[in-house]
Amino acid sequence: MKYCRNCGQQIDENANFCTFCGSKQNEEQNNNRNESHFSDDAKSFCSTNSDNVSSKSRALAAVLAYFFGWCGAHEFYLGKTGHGILMAIFFWTGIPAIVGFIQFIILICGAGHDKEGKEVKKW
Repeated sequence: MKYCRNCGQQIDENANFCTFCGSKQNEEQNNNRNESHFSDDAKSFCSTNSDNVSSKSRALAAVLAYFFGWCGAHEFYLGKTGHGILMAIFFWTGIPAIVGFIQFIILICGAGHDKEGKEVKKW
């Protein structure tokens, strides 16, 4: 047994490709992936889950949160209309402005989510 040079999983010593990530194990070959040698399990293991990334712009959401967070504009943009309506109704208390600024920081740090729970990553 040996360990994969790419993902570190334990594989057969004579294996040319890792059964987990599909990377080539031969020293003389480059380390590029060869999609034809992937099993379905290896594809799901190695793929970045692009299904969990929102199509919304993180920059636009952050700008809306910074300038119009007091009325919930960023929440409407991200599809969270319920939150947006609550922030718009209670803007006079000042609390939505504080929440909007906190959400601005969260969006800048890259931890924002849209209505469907997808991460807002694209700038």
